[in-house]
Amino acid sequence: MSAELLIANLLRVAKEDLDGARTLSSGGNRNAIYLCEQSAEKIIRAVLTSEGKHAGIKHHLNEMVDLVPDENPLKGALRSIEHLGAFATSYRYPTPVGRIVSPPTRTVFDENAAKVETVLRAALAGFKVDMAQPNTPAGNAKPIR
Repeated sequence: MSAELLIANLLRVAKEDLDGARTLSSGGNRNAIYLCEQSAEKIIRAVLTSEGKHAGIKHHLNEMVDLVPDENPLKGALRSIEHLGAFATSYRYPTPVGRIVSPPTRTVFDENAAKVETVLRAALAGFKVDMAQPNTPAGNAKPIR
């Protein structure tokens, strides 16, 4: 698969994850914040792909953002969503003592979703992804500078 198509489709799936998160959050579903984290993770992976880097299989978003060169203007925005990595597993499994973690408040969810959406819009613009054209490559797959 070309980097152009991979980047575009990572961002398309990130948008779907964010839309799904918002739908779930309206019903107070604890999985909403997990999907918000998944959106953030895919955005970070798209940026790393443009940089020719692979983060492997993990959810430590802060470590993934560390791989983004400081010259990339999206790095600061990515830092603003890296804390969502904590939600990658927190809401998928009971705690070691069997407790189910309560979801974040609606306000906390909305604030995080807004941050992810801002970063997603910047990535879509930087990589020139046409969301109206499914399975088409990004117009730019080079590192954003």
